[in-house]
Amino acid sequence: MAFESSLLSFCPRIEATQDTLSASTSWLVRFLSLGLFLRRVTVDRSAQSVTIERRLCWFFFKSRSIEFRHIAAVTYGYEDIALSASFTSTHDSTDLFIVGVLLVNREEVSLFKFLGDGTFTNDGPLPDWWYWEEYLTDWSGTQEKESRLFAQLLSKVIGVPLAPSTLTPDET
Repeated sequence: MAFESSLLSFCPRIEATQDTLSASTSWLVRFLSLGLFLRRVTVDRSAQSVTIERRLCWFFFKSRSIEFRHIAAVTYGYEDIALSASFTSTHDSTDLFIVGVLLVNREEVSLFKFLGDGTFTNDGPLPDWWYWEEYLTDWSGTQEKESRLFAQLLSKVIGVPLAPSTLTPDET
């Protein structure tokens, strides 16, 4: 069992009101990128739409609005992007969770990525107790919990089911 800390995650800031659910790039990511990147997703119940706003390099803005009736499902996917995952059978994972929407025309639109330090993984021939020290001192971020909650919330607000993402190789 890993100890969890939100300081080990890069997750969007999520806010909800009676009629809207919005998520935007976290302040930490904005600070580290010097404001180069900004993404804001707003789900408006009264307008029955999802609006995705992106800013790149301070000046380039792009906006897209998707009506609820064009959304078939909310997608949720996982990928371990740790460099050591390919080379060893034991490693500390780096989790990437992607939440998106699958449109009725089968196009998948990524809404947000949740990134953070994952848990120690043993896929090797030795038993878990062999790595007791790694398990005892393991820390992980809250990206899994926060991404799953965001996906479930989106699914309920939009009124569509959850589906596996095609943007990641693994299903969760």
